[in-house]
Amino acid sequence: MPVVTVNLTATGEMAQRPLLWRLGRLFHVVTHIRRARISEEVACLTVDIEGSQNEVTQAKAYLHALGLLPGESGENLPVPSPPPQPPETTVSQSVTIRVRIATVAAEQNRAPLLYRVGKDFDVVVNIVRAAFDEEEGGYFEVDLSGPLSEVQRAIAYLHTTGVQVYPYQRSVTDYSNL
Repeated sequence: MPVVTVNLTATGEMAQRPLLWRLGRLFHVVTHIRRARISEEVACLTVDIEGSQNEVTQAKAYLHALGLLPGESGENLPVPSPPPQPPETTVSQSVTIRVRIATVAAEQNRAPLLYRVGKDFDVVVNIVRAAFDEEEGGYFEVDLSGPLSEVQRAIAYLHTTGVQVYPYQRSVTDYSNL
C-alpha cells in the first residue's frame, strides 16, 4: 500500500478539529504521526498517510481543500465533494475525557496508537496539544468523546500499550444510573 508523508499546518478553529480522526473515518487510511506541535492557535504535523492509492489521493485532496497543505499545489488532485455532515456528528459524544498520553519507549513512537483508538472504539479522537517527535517521543493531550463505556474501553486499551496515560478527570459519569 502506498504511504505518503504530508506536512499539515492548521490555524485558529481548524487547529482544534479532529482532522486525523476524520481522515480515518472518511477515507479509510491509516495515519501515523511522525512529528506534532499543537497548541490552541496552531497545529503543525508531519503525518504518514497509508492506504489504497485512491484513498490516499482522496485524503490529500480533502486536506488540500481545507487549506492544510501549505506550499503544495492542488494540481492532479480530484476535487473532493464535502461530506454532508462532519463524521463526528454520527458518534454519540455524551462524555468527553481529556487524557495526556506520553511515550516511554522508542517502539511506541512508531505505533499509530491514536489511529487505533479512533478506529477500534466508537470515540472521536481530537488532539488538543502535542509536543511529539518520532525520534524523541513526547506527549499528546487528547479529548476522547463518545459513550462513557467506549471512552473507558479506549483508555483501558491505551494502558495496555505501555504508554503513560494521565486522565485529567478522576471520575466521570453519564448519569445513566441515577
